[in-house]
Parts: sequence; structure tokens; C-alpha cells
Amino acid sequence: MIFTANFDETDTHGPAPTVILAAYLGHAYQWQQFNKKLERLQATYSFKVFHAVDFEGRKREFSGWSEEKCAALIADLTMLVRDNLALGLTVALPYDQYMNEYRVSPIPSKMHLDSQYGVCFRACIAYLMDFLEMRQYRDTLNIVMEGGHKNVGDCLRIFDDLKKRLHNIGMDFLGGFTIERKETWPPLMVADLLAATYSMTRSRDAAGTLPAGAMQPAKTLKGALAFLELAPNALAEMKAGYVRFRQLEIEEWRKQRDARRAASSKGQPS
Repeated sequence: MIFTANFDETDTHGPAPTVILAAYLGHAYQWQQFNKKLERLQATYSFKVFHAVDFEGRKREFSGWSEEKCAALIADLTMLVRDNLALGLTVALPYDQYMNEYRVSPIPSKMHLDSQYGVCFRACIAYLMDFLEMRQYRDTLNIVMEGGHKNVGDCLRIFDDLKKRLHNIGMDFLGGFTIERKETWPPLMVADLLAATYSMTRSRDAAGTLPAGAMQPAKTLKGALAFLELAPNALAEMKAGYVRFRQLEIEEWRKQRDARRAASSKGQPS
């Protein structure tokens, strides 16, 4: 199957943000059905593009909407993703953790340090790779990201680099990377909704106003909504993982080199 993950972000501005990145994953048929049903919701509620900032502020298309109409749309969108997509995930990365764990020494040789936004993307890709591993890597994963953020290009670099490194060790399940906008790629709307909802939920949790049980960890990968929080030292482990991955590449290159030499020597006359 071909799976596509659609990404959007929130809370990326300011001197010390806690960046939140969210995505929904589905295979081609699931997204096809999702898009058809989303079109019906757009017609029913008379909106074209869901922007969380506009929705929360009751601006532009959502100007004059009642609380009841807003709540009904959120309920319908929630049901839409729950019933039609494979899984959703979010990750939150505080600026202090990024600086104190990731941007400090030691930094592995030849490692290109990611932006804070890029680290969130790398964490999400790792989770999606766990999903693909459960399916024995028989699928292809495509990525679509909302354009406009200054570090979207960093995510493209990470994706291309990971795709090349996986290929070097004989794994070719990463497909394409596309940058889109909600106006032309409707599935990004629900990634925006998830990112904004998670941001609000974390704020209420910090303030002590979140109802008990509102943020439950995923019990399974399939069909789950996963809230990823990077544990202490997780970013240091990310750097260590880079070193291990490089070693796998080197070992695979040596195996291929030795195989070529062996084949060449067999072809020489005695």
C-alpha cells in the first residue's frame, strides 16, 4: 500500500517556543474516502479552508459562527478522521530541551544538526517507521507538509538524507516529499486542527484545568492517536542513533565491496 502522512505545525514563533508538529496517516483509499466526506462537511458548514487561527478567532470564513456550530464542526471533523484514517500523532519539543540536549557537545562528526522544527519532524518519522515495521516494510510512505514555515526545507533535507541512508542498507520504503497548502491539499486541514487542539490541551494541562483522562497515551499503533513527548535525554540518544546508523552504512558498504572483489577474482583466469 501507499501511505501518506499530512503534517502541519503550531506554536513555532517567539524567542523560545515549544514547537508542536502534528500529522495524520492514511493509505490511498482512506484519503480518497476522507476527501469525499470532507467535501460534504465543507458544503454543509459553508467553509472552504479550515485554518485553526481563523477558527479560534472567529475570523474570515468563521466570522459570526455560534459556539454550537463551531462545536458541531469539530465533532464532525473528529469523527471523520477517527473513522477514516490509520492514525494521528503529535510531538511537542520545548526550546530549552532542544538547546540543552541537542545543540550541545558532543556532536557526532559529519552530523548536520536539525532545526527545532526538524527535530520534531525526525521524531514523527521515527514513529511512522515503527508503524511500517509492524507491517513488515511492505508499504511506501509519502510525506506532505504545509508550506510557509521557514524550516520546511529542513524537513525535506532530513527526508532525503534518511531515504538515501535507508537505501544504502537495502531499505526502500520512503516515497516522495511534497510541500502543499490547505487551499490545494484539503487533508492538511485536519493536521492543523490536531496541532492546534494539542497546543490548547497542553496549555490547559499546565494550568490545571484539563479534565482527568483527556490525554491518554496510545495503547497500540494501529488506529491510535499518539501524543509524543520527548523524554529527558531523548535528543542525546537521537545523536547516538546517528552514529549507529552511520556504522550500519559502513558495514553494508564493506559487504558490497567485498562481494564485488570476490566476483571479480572469480572472473580472472588462473
